[in-house]
Amino acid sequence: MTPREKRYVLLVGLAWELRKLCVATSVLLPVAGEAVLAVHIPGRAGFTVLAAQSGPQWLIMWGVNGTASAEMLDLAARDIAAAVRGRAA
Repeated sequence: MTPREKRYVLLVGLAWELRKLCVATSVLLPVAGEAVLAVHIPGRAGFTVLAAQSGPQWLIMWGVNGTASAEMLDLAARDIAAAVRGRAA
């Protein structure tokens, strides 16, 4: 699997986990460039989530300081859902 394909698979998996937590998302697939995950917050500006390779490890990154291992997408989704709820308040 290429890094581009891995990034896509991780972001789709994360979108599925976020859906379970009632967080709306969209996977954006530009013709040129890399896939990103858009997180939607009703009535507010949302944010994007990136999947990036750091050596042998993949990371999920969002906002200014949000970072999680891509090995446990359900845990990353919980952290992102908490960030959504914090911004929606």
